[in-house]
Amino acid sequence: MLYLIDGYNLLFKFFHSEKNIQTQRTLVIQMLQEKASNLNLNFHLIFDAHHQEEIVAHKSEVGRLKVIYTPKGQTADDYILERVFLSKTPSQITVITSDNSLAFQAKNMLAQTKSIDDFIDFLNEKETQSTRKEEKNKEEFTDTKHNIQRLLKIFEEKLEDNEDFD
Repeated sequence: MLYLIDGYNLLFKFFHSEKNIQTQRTLVIQMLQEKASNLNLNFHLIFDAHHQEEIVAHKSEVGRLKVIYTPKGQTADDYILERVFLSKTPSQITVITSDNSLAFQAKNMLAQTKSIDDFIDFLNEKETQSTRKEEKNKEEFTDTKHNIQRLLKIFEEKLEDNEDFD
């Protein structure tokens, strides 16, 4: 599953001020890098490039997170819809946005959608499941007295068999 995330939609969910937008973007990127890595999920975080002069999208990739700044004249919404439209398997794409129009259009192209709130809940649930699984795998194994006696007897028999060959 590929998750196409409406970058500023997610960013403004966490931060309500326009101050220091670069710092806010960096924090969101770091959080998603960690989540993608820990949960083995593939994220594409798409931002509008308001002041971008390039005619192609600018991309950077760290592990399972690809950060994409759209080219000049293209919105993040348009980029996301283009990716869904061009996909051979749109049902394997989940568009993450709270923009109802974008979600509606993505669904019409057979992509799955999640609101930002649902996506955050999904990540938290996945993390909880992952933590439980790790804790279950870390449970300490303790042998019973009976099992220790059984293993000791097997060991002694093997030892005796080996002495017979000396």
